[in-house]
Amino acid sequence: MSPNETETTIQDLARAIAAASDPLDEQSRRIATAIIDLLARGDPITPAQIAGHALVPEEVVLETLKGWPGGVFWDDEGRVVGSWGLAIPEMAHRFQADGGKPIYAWCALDPFLIVPVIRRSARVESKDPVTGESIRMTVTQQGLKDVSPASAVVSFIAPDKPFDSDVIASFCEYVLNFASPESAERWASEREGIILLPAAEAFEVGLRAWSKWRSPTTTELEATA
Repeated sequence: MSPNETETTIQDLARAIAAASDPLDEQSRRIATAIIDLLARGDPITPAQIAGHALVPEEVVLETLKGWPGGVFWDDEGRVVGSWGLAIPEMAHRFQADGGKPIYAWCALDPFLIVPVIRRSARVESKDPVTGESIRMTVTQQGLKDVSPASAVVSFIAPDKPFDSDVIASFCEYVLNFASPESAERWASEREGIILLPAAEAFEVGLRAWSKWRSPTTTELEATA
């Protein structure tokens, strides 16, 4: 793609992802940001912890989580172990934020969305679904560092409806890391609607997709970190 075509693709993907994301009000956004920030530390979290971090009553947290159409996963002790792109149970993308324990991201895009929210860099590792080769990178608020191999590519599919409880099957399973354009193109050739971007451009998609979602909650919650 030419630079202009790449820029258009980034903008279009970011808009589609933003449009598919829940239109959260300020209180719900505070709760979601608290969940992301706490889960990134690597332990299951209780509704009381979420409430304390978000500065809202616990009953409001419980009611909000029940009202979300999907994407909140609980353990047997009533603690949240997965939500908003992060999970403690094993998934395809290993994610470790600075100061946190190793956990997992739902898809290749999630670290690019999450790191600017939690304002802590994270080390990410995936495997190429075609070759099995490891892909590693450090995600910072400003971009990617230490991408290995440097030829890494991210696949996308543009969402055409709001994300719901089927988001992992309908979106995340198509948003993957590949070690090279060749393996990505091989995988994409067997599927419809796949868009491929170099890892650095994929980061831009995430940064733009959640730019309004992050603000102003992130700044407000820094005092409780």
